[in-house]
Amino acid sequence: MKNNAKKITLVAFAVAINIIGSKIALLFNLPIFLDSIGTMLAGMALGPIAGGLTALVGGLINGVLGDIYAIYFSFSGVLMGIIAGLLFYNKRIMISSILWKCLIVTVPASALSACIETFLFGGITSAAFTTFLVQALSQTALKLLGSAFLTQAVTDYVDKVIAIILVYQCMQRLPYELTHFDDIENNADTPKF
Repeated sequence: MKNNAKKITLVAFAVAINIIGSKIALLFNLPIFLDSIGTMLAGMALGPIAGGLTALVGGLINGVLGDIYAIYFSFSGVLMGIIAGLLFYNKRIMISSILWKCLIVTVPASALSACIETFLFGGITSAAFTTFLVQALSQTALKLLGSAFLTQAVTDYVDKVIAIILVYQCMQRLPYELTHFDDIENNADTPKF
C-alpha cells in the first residue's frame, strides 16, 4: 500500500476515534470531551495539517450526527490539531514535556472555544457538566466570557493531557511503519541489507 493511502487511512481512523470519543463523553455526561484523541494521533503521526483536518472532519461529522455544537467547535479543534502537530510531529516526546506542551495546545484553543461558546451560544453547549459550570461561574466576577474560558481551559487541559498520553503510549506500541511515514518515504531509495 502506498504511503498516501496509509496516511488517508490513518486520518480516517483518527476521525472515527474522535467521533467515538465524543459520543462516549456525551453518553456518560463526562466532564471531558474525548473528541481530540484522533486529532492528537493525526497531528503526532502526520503533522499539523493532518491534525487540523482530522478535527475539522470529525467536528462536521459529529454535527451531522446530532451534535450541532460540534460543527462550530471544530474550529478550535483545528487550531488545537495544528498546534499539536507543530509541537509533537517528528519530535522526541518526553513525558515530562507533555504537561507544558499541552498548556500551549490548550490555551489558544480554549480561548477560541470560550468565544464561540459565549458569543454564539450564550454559554450553552452539548456538554451538560461544562454548561452548568459556565452558567454558575458567570454569576461571579468572571462573567460569561471569563467563566467560559476558565471552564474550557481546565477541561480542555485535562482532556488533552489524557489524549496525548494515550496516543503516546499507543504510538510506542504500534509498528514503526504506521507512525513514521516520512522516514519510510525518505529511506525508500536506500537499499536494505
